[in-house]
Amino acid sequence: MRTHKAALLVFVTIAMLATTAFADDGGKRGDRGPRGGAGFGMPGIPGPEMIAGRMAERLGLDDTQRESIRNIVDAARPEMEALRDKARANRDELATLDAGSPEVQSIAISNGELATEATLLFTRVRGEINAVLTEEQRAELAEIKTLRDERRGERQQRREQQR
Repeated sequence: MRTHKAALLVFVTIAMLATTAFADDGGKRGDRGPRGGAGFGMPGIPGPEMIAGRMAERLGLDDTQRESIRNIVDAARPEMEALRDKARANRDELATLDAGSPEVQSIAISNGELATEATLLFTRVRGEINAVLTEEQRAELAEIKTLRDERRGERQQRREQQR
């Protein structure tokens, strides 16, 4: 029983963190991708607005590619907003419940389903965007991701050393 409660607590915590991935900052931080506002908000997945914005410069996208990516993003936007709205409703409902409430488990399950839907949507959109890029641009994007991951790892090591 104790293990079951601990597992449920871990799952609920993860689900709650997943819902924050859908939080909307109202565009306050600009067109900066996952950590900066307008992107998908999922770690490791560059947001399409990020590619359409500042990444477009770095990758050297032409006007046709930029327009194609904007069309892909605009087509997916209603699905993204619907997922974000569902996650927000779950988060709001969860805030009104006691930890021992039986509804917490159903919200946790719903959050898991939303995270799955979001991952599938983001993967589909990323695939559509990758199809617009040239081989060289995909290689440059992969290099950018690798550098970003290395910097993230270095920051994490520094934080661990400071503890």
